[in-house]
Amino acid sequence: MNRRVKLPLSACLAGLLAAALLLPAFLSANDEAWPEPQVTRDTSPLDRANQQSIVSFADIVEPVTPGVVGVFSSRTVDVEDLLRRMYGLPPAEEDAESGETDEEVIQQGMGSGFIVSEDGYVLTNHHVISGGSQSIAEEITVRLPDGREFDAAYVGSDPQTDIAVLKVEASGLPSLRLGDSDQLRVGDIVFAVGNPLDVGLTVTQGIVSAKGRTDLRLPGGPMFQNFIQTDAAVNFGNSGGPLIDAEGRVIGINTAILSTGSRGGSIGIGFAIPANLAYNVMNSLIESGEVRRGFLGVRLVALDRNMASAFGLDSTKGALVENVLPGMPADAAGIKHGDVILEIDGERVDTPNELIFLISRRAPGDSVDLELQRWGNREAVAVTLGDRQNLFNAEPQVTAPTAPQQFVEGIRVRPLNDQLKDEYDIPGTLDSGLVVTGMTDDSPFEDILEPGYVIVEVNGNEVNSSDEARSFLREGKANAFYVYR
Repeated sequence: MNRRVKLPLSACLAGLLAAALLLPAFLSANDEAWPEPQVTRDTSPLDRANQQSIVSFADIVEPVTPGVVGVFSSRTVDVEDLLRRMYGLPPAEEDAESGETDEEVIQQGMGSGFIVSEDGYVLTNHHVISGGSQSIAEEITVRLPDGREFDAAYVGSDPQTDIAVLKVEASGLPSLRLGDSDQLRVGDIVFAVGNPLDVGLTVTQGIVSAKGRTDLRLPGGPMFQNFIQTDAAVNFGNSGGPLIDAEGRVIGINTAILSTGSRGGSIGIGFAIPANLAYNVMNSLIESGEVRRGFLGVRLVALDRNMASAFGLDSTKGALVENVLPGMPADAAGIKHGDVILEIDGERVDTPNELIFLISRRAPGDSVDLELQRWGNREAVAVTLGDRQNLFNAEPQVTAPTAPQQFVEGIRVRPLNDQLKDEYDIPGTLDSGLVVTGMTDDSPFEDILEPGYVIVEVNGNEVNSSDEARSFLREGKANAFYVYR
């Protein structure tokens, strides 16, 4: 018989917090038909002309707090599996003949959320109700500031954006308005509301410190990032709570912090999911139980200064197409490796992750207009997006190439032939190029090129001989190479 031990909240918080951002690749759809939420959206601009002296924010905060809730979850877990997750170890292998009795505990979790419709839809974070496990909590309870508690039904969640939707059976609940997060400006006043460390309803105030944070290295964090950064104090337990603007509208979901130490608290660097993204994900989860995303079918890399110069750019902003997956939307639209994507539908692209996020906001079948630079020339390309789920079934014909590098003497090459293919295990799908067969002892580029690499193009031109390759070099400038490795 399995032995059950109920851990007090304080004892299991360490486990929850350590796994708070360990988001598994899990998505559960619910077959139940959920009614359309009656969400109030107020997308009018802030009244920025009001510059009178402010002595209190009470009139902004007071109408908001009744709709901010505590979210409590519980699940039965195996002790060994729990400890393995906490310390990043793989699952234990089952041993049916050991005869040992598994010990189980009740793992409890705690976070925040907010009501978005009077009939009981609640938004929170996926990690609040999953706790870093492969499944949603068995029991979820929502507690209002007035003391009322409701059992919450799980509608759906999206680990890739860390958004979850719950539903409680009630009517006439206090709900919050959703604002337009695209109108935010750095320096706008914001308020973080939630239930940090289960101390009760708490409000902190700060400003928008930055927008569009896309490259955060959060352990187990969401794949698609476009965070609002704020210096309003956010601590463990604030996850899932609202970030409010100066007119009391939700403009984000508090999700993560950067801190110091294993149990560090707020140091003024908190991140929130934009409300516009949350609204779109919520509607998809309610309608279908899943989120379908568009995709191009390319591999992207960031530009450095030398690479930008090689491609005729005066800045490193943009997303360099390193490889195009055959048969995918980008391939059908004529996008080529070496293209640098600079804009999508008129919106500037600064980094590859930013482009990935902007594409993921579109639905499969949508058409987007890309502005790109191709070997010094600006071009416009229209692409009909595919379904991102198909990406995982795609098999590229060649492996990812190296980043463009400068060509120099000291590298010995031979034209590609069947003998070299066998010697260096080069796939038959590669038809032409120059195989690096060796280099001089004093070559300064031994860390860049290796025997077996195939130089396929030089500055966008296919090459089949060393003389031909040298003819395409640009003296005194950076040169771009397309290389199979």
